[in-house]
Amino acid sequence: MRLPIPKGLERRLRPYVERGERFLREWEWTWSRAVAVALFVSFVALTTLAVVPSWLLYFAEEQLGWTNRNRLLASLRDLIANGWIGVWTGIFIITFYKLQVIRRRLRGERQSERYSGGYR
Repeated sequence: MRLPIPKGLERRLRPYVERGERFLREWEWTWSRAVAVALFVSFVALTTLAVVPSWLLYFAEEQLGWTNRNRLLASLRDLIANGWIGVWTGIFIITFYKLQVIRRRLRGERQSERYSGGYR
């Protein structure tokens, strides 16, 4: 399902979309690029999946007073933290999967041609 985009906005975004598609089509993984991307993704994932929920739990308990004495607020605090982690985990998985699907489409590879590794 594609969302309707106004014609004026589509015209303005077209050069950026073409630049992004060209980048995805021509990108090749080298060891140095893979390590740099892995470090960056690890930093972002660690920040969003560990640091932010930890800060949220601290803030809710110390500043807002959502302690274990009030079970409803403590449950809400935990639900928010778990929801944050679950949503961002899904965002990471779906984003990188969709990037690979778009990259394969731009390179003209069929979906049935899956990489299996080893000899064929």
